[in-house]
Amino acid sequence: MKKLSAAFGALPMTWPVVCAFAAIIGIYVGIINQIPTLYDTSFRDIAVTYEWWVLFAVLIVSNCKSAREAGMKCLVFFLISQPIIYLVELPTLGWDKALYYYLRIWLPISLLTLPGGAVAFFAKKQNVLGAVILGIGNTIVALMGVSYFLKLCSAFPRHLLTVISCASIIVVLILGMQKRWKTRILSAVTTVLLTAGVIIWAVLNERVI
Repeated sequence: MKKLSAAFGALPMTWPVVCAFAAIIGIYVGIINQIPTLYDTSFRDIAVTYEWWVLFAVLIVSNCKSAREAGMKCLVFFLISQPIIYLVELPTLGWDKALYYYLRIWLPISLLTLPGGAVAFFAKKQNVLGAVILGIGNTIVALMGVSYFLKLCSAFPRHLLTVISCASIIVVLILGMQKRWKTRILSAVTTVLLTAGVIIWAVLNERVI
């Protein structure tokens, strides 16, 4: 448990480390997406869904010394990793699709990580604010898990590993970021309540999660 907590507060996330981290993740995901035999397996789902980016981004952010540094390093991480993914996928996607997906979807999302990373910086605070912010972040992962669980129910075992990874990442973030059981419980409760609230809203408004 102590080693887990140390990872979210003691790892040296210098600029070279962040850039290297982003490049490795980009190459890995890009290569996985090019393996035809894994195209319809849950293993590929893990590589291309967003929950792992949440974990990587939080790991970087939690090892920064200020909200400004956290926002900048989170932004750089996404600005490097995403183009690399599309460059690796270029033989399959082609320039038109690669530019469309990146410019219309991932570039705007990447720019939002600047303020997002700054806010996420406070998730490591050992108080109510930190626990709630962490709970909000975990809600994003939880909703992804719920979405894939619904798909899993009709296409087992596809998406099974993705559902497991979502749950695992939430547990890792709570235990790693918060060191006191009171704030851990508060963060978990926040995640459950917000996730339930979004699901209820989606059902009442006939929206897809």
